[in-house]
Amino acid sequence: MAFRDIIDIRVQAGRGGDGGMSFLRLKYVPRGGPDGGRGGDGGSVWLEAIEDSTSLQQLLPRHLYRGGTGQQGEGRKRAGRGGEDITLKVPVGTIAKDMDTGETVADLIEVGQRVLVAQGGSGGRGNSSFATSTRRVPRFAEYGTEGESRRLRLELRTIADVGLVGLPNAGKSSLLAALSNAKPEIASYPFTTLSPNLGVVTRGVDERLTLADIPGIIEDAHLGKGLGLDFLRHISRTRLLTFVLDIAEEPAPTMQLLLEELKQYDPDLLELPALIVLNKTDLAAPDEVAAHEAELTGVGLPVIPVSALEGNGLDAVRDTLFQLLPERPVLQAAKAEPKVVRAGITVNAAADGSGWIASGPDLEAVVVRFDAANREAVAYMHHHFRGLGLDRLLKRAGARDGDDVWIGDVAFEYFDETGETLREEAREREGEEPTGLEADFSDENDHAEPDQDA
Repeated sequence: MAFRDIIDIRVQAGRGGDGGMSFLRLKYVPRGGPDGGRGGDGGSVWLEAIEDSTSLQQLLPRHLYRGGTGQQGEGRKRAGRGGEDITLKVPVGTIAKDMDTGETVADLIEVGQRVLVAQGGSGGRGNSSFATSTRRVPRFAEYGTEGESRRLRLELRTIADVGLVGLPNAGKSSLLAALSNAKPEIASYPFTTLSPNLGVVTRGVDERLTLADIPGIIEDAHLGKGLGLDFLRHISRTRLLTFVLDIAEEPAPTMQLLLEELKQYDPDLLELPALIVLNKTDLAAPDEVAAHEAELTGVGLPVIPVSALEGNGLDAVRDTLFQLLPERPVLQAAKAEPKVVRAGITVNAAADGSGWIASGPDLEAVVVRFDAANREAVAYMHHHFRGLGLDRLLKRAGARDGDDVWIGDVAFEYFDETGETLREEAREREGEEPTGLEADFSDENDHAEPDQDA
């Protein structure tokens, strides 16, 4: 299976179910009243960190992950069934970013950690929820809302204690295999390692650390050359760096090149504790090994000559790793950027002079949840808009009775709140019902079939 540490996917949470529009119909209850239940919430999309995976490859067969749809509310105030959540299993160390906003949505740094990345839509309220002392027979219900949709970029950053850093063919894979239980592919040509390999190094009974072989870095890797840019990110979460140098490839200049590449990518990496492993000493004379070792001491890091092939110096490397390894810090997840603050209500004259355009999240959130062709639903929305101050804003802007007011794709007719609006509020205070609603409802109940469950 090919290694993938960056993939792009789309997550779509499920839509909430519509509220139920129902009236209680029993043989001996001619005026049972509204009993529509709430719609079920849509299914959400989650990310969960797992340990037994080191690649995002398993997510590639699909690019869209969708939560279940909530079911419509039913009579007897029965809520609709909620949509099924979906959980994507990703390797620990995965970061999820919103591709449209750049927001960090999730940073999974612990096995078993779960993060919500797309919230399911809310179920709509049934008509029973809108019954009041002045609205005893509501003939409208609320639509469910759409689930959250996001385009996500998943980026894996390997979490290891020690990171092996070096040029291609420096012997990092051989050193990893000699020190740990890892079985990486090893050959005598550059770029043998095409993905980070992890191994566990033990000392004694209860001491252990994880060692990561980071694919070879070359000059200007931070600019995108070679494989370095693809895998430098995997070094960012290590606690100790081990520079692996080939004794036959000018170790001192190579060390300076590696330090410069890390500095260009992330200067904070140079603050980590580190050591130098001078590898392949079996290919050099003892005096040559001593000369290179003396030259490298000027860097200010411990230098250990080894031969991964013959096993020389491995115990010294193992002991030094455990000595230099700092205490495991409490990993801090990347901070999520604050979400966009919801704007208020704005009113502007239509460009063609046909009326007014009112916009604002609170207005639009209400419009999409009701049937604009339902007279009672429109009356409810008007009442809600007044509470948000829309009427006052329209009056200040110069709106006149009969003007069209567009909210999203729906047009409403404006009336001055000192006129028709006040008369409507007076009728509500007096408890008047819309003409004919109660009579029609009574007739329906009188002719209803007996409920089998009664």
